[in-house]
Amino acid sequence: MTDTLMTNVDREELHLLLRGFEVSRMLRLIADLGVADTIPTDGHITVQDLAASCAVLPEPMLRVLRALAAFRIFQVTAEGTVAHTSRSRLLRTDTPNSMHYAARFCTGPGSWNAWGMLDVAMKGGIPYEAAWNTDRLTYLRQHPDEARVFDAMMANFPDNRHAAVAVAYDFPSAGLIADIGGGNGAALRHILARFPAPRGLVFDREDVIDAVTPEQLMQGRIAIRGGSFFDHVPSGADIYMLIFVLHDWPDEDCVRILRTCRAAMGSHSLLLLGEQMLEPDSARGRPTDYLLDVLMMAMYGGRQRSEVEFRALFDQSGFSLGRVIPTASPISIIEAAPIAAPS
Repeated sequence: MTDTLMTNVDREELHLLLRGFEVSRMLRLIADLGVADTIPTDGHITVQDLAASCAVLPEPMLRVLRALAAFRIFQVTAEGTVAHTSRSRLLRTDTPNSMHYAARFCTGPGSWNAWGMLDVAMKGGIPYEAAWNTDRLTYLRQHPDEARVFDAMMANFPDNRHAAVAVAYDFPSAGLIADIGGGNGAALRHILARFPAPRGLVFDREDVIDAVTPEQLMQGRIAIRGGSFFDHVPSGADIYMLIFVLHDWPDEDCVRILRTCRAAMGSHSLLLLGEQMLEPDSARGRPTDYLLDVLMMAMYGGRQRSEVEFRALFDQSGFSLGRVIPTASPISIIEAAPIAAPS
């Protein structure tokens, strides 16, 4: 390939990356409208019928679907019929680990405006707070519809992390597993479905706990408690889990959370973190890991961390790092044990 051709390819690819926000926004639009669920799984529908089902005009619907079809998201014929592709089926809500919820979350109003203030992070600020004049968690309490989309995305995360954690770790000896910051209990449901003996406890903010439905509690095997993990967490569990929690927070807040967990733990309790370990060399890591790192900076002032950085947090909070266990998803299980307090 000549240098000129390589330059032209790079130019075209970079141009598409620069306009990636347009694709993301169109995906949110069609997810909000429920388009993927309206199209037959293995059939087709006319744009006119699809638009009518979604209560929108057919001509702008056609233009959006045609643009997405150029990225192999839906098939659109010249005659105006629409069918699924393997990519667009991932947006159906009945697809396991559906990406419907991620499509709605990634460019939802809260996130969208925060990315517009990304430059604030370059001087130590938090873009989300600059955009909304409040922090992310307060915003979600004030916007419950958006908060429930976030909860649904975390429960249906595309990388199938909850099932991967349940398969990768041996839980049967645990009597009680406490999922701290556990949302609607998705991780616990995967674990308890695989292991019949343990019971589960979800601890999260009151507004999150209030949204948990009775059906999500597995006929009483899961209990729920509301509160702040900065103040306290329930005592008496054999395993304390923090799944994708610490990456939301800067180091000093992570130490506070870990110390609160340590205070509730018995001498034989274990702590399990579920996190994507950050590879310091970006030439060796996954692009999504570094995107997630910047997302945490934009949303919360948090960060992704390497094993060395997790070890430093444990050193400050009364834990010793035991094992780092890979899973079938990008998430790793980081096992830590409490260090006995000096006598």
